[in-house]
Amino acid sequence: MNPAGVLLFLFGLAIVAFPEKLLRMFFLGLLQEGTLSSGGILFYRLIGGFFVFAGLAVAVGM
Repeated sequence: MNPAGVLLFLFGLAIVAFPEKLLRMFFLGLLQEGTLSSGGILFYRLIGGFFVFAGLAVAVGM
């Protein structure tokens, strides 16, 4: 198992689970809670899903 794939998988999983909290942390708390619309949250969850699948592919060596 490739450790880089595991890290990608965990990063993508965190984005899918907590998109708004991660963005607030990334912007050092400058974003207020409830700033993202439902479309924005969906967009970041799709990006997180990409990281999850890419991480699985790298981890198992596809």
